[in-house]
Amino acid sequence: MEKILIIREKEVTSIVFKEEWQNMPLVIYASGLGKVRDLIRMLPLIKKLNVKFFLDSAVKESYEAVQILSSLGGYAGIVINKNADWEKLTDLMYYALCTRIPHAPIEPFQYVYDTYQYNTLVDYGAVFLENTKVFKVFTTENTRFSPFGGGRGRSYHKGHNNHPLPPPRGEKAWQEFFYEATPCAACEGWRICLGKFAAMEDKTGCRNFTIEWLHLMESIKFKKQTL
Repeated sequence: MEKILIIREKEVTSIVFKEEWQNMPLVIYASGLGKVRDLIRMLPLIKKLNVKFFLDSAVKESYEAVQILSSLGGYAGIVINKNADWEKLTDLMYYALCTRIPHAPIEPFQYVYDTYQYNTLVDYGAVFLENTKVFKVFTTENTRFSPFGGGRGRSYHKGHNNHPLPPPRGEKAWQEFFYEATPCAACEGWRICLGKFAAMEDKTGCRNFTIEWLHLMESIKFKKQTL
């Protein structure tokens, strides 16, 4: 049974990376980046590891941190929640999908772009291991080992096309929102968010963001298909 090492609530540069982690997928939910000069000193070892860095969208420094990690070749992502800065998140989305500056994939934008098909639903929760039916996780302080238990049994390899996928839930969830006549049921961006921000009283930010994300992604993919 394959395991994932999960580290939480630490700055990236405060983590003591180990050579023995090379054979284990590593996911870091970081509280921050730390000093860039320290990160650069750590890069030779980090580049040997199968590691993904995720930062919290509620922390204003996270957006720059994700860009820095990605520009240095680190596989990075931002965990989108109701406290996100929607304007900064939109800028990060454009950086991830449109810039010609070399950088590593930025999640969840890369995952959605790779898996989305026109007029279909995408659950990017798979990127952040949100599906507890696929993973059984036990905790030791700020470190977690997550053995795969059941599900599709897919390994969490390096590369954005190998995320373990959760069971389809979008259409059923949409029906539940529709029956309750919630604003989410009429939102075009539903195909991406699937009601993840339904608890928010003011949905203007998430609505504008997800709709722009959807339109940008489709315009890029359509343009490539017609060239």
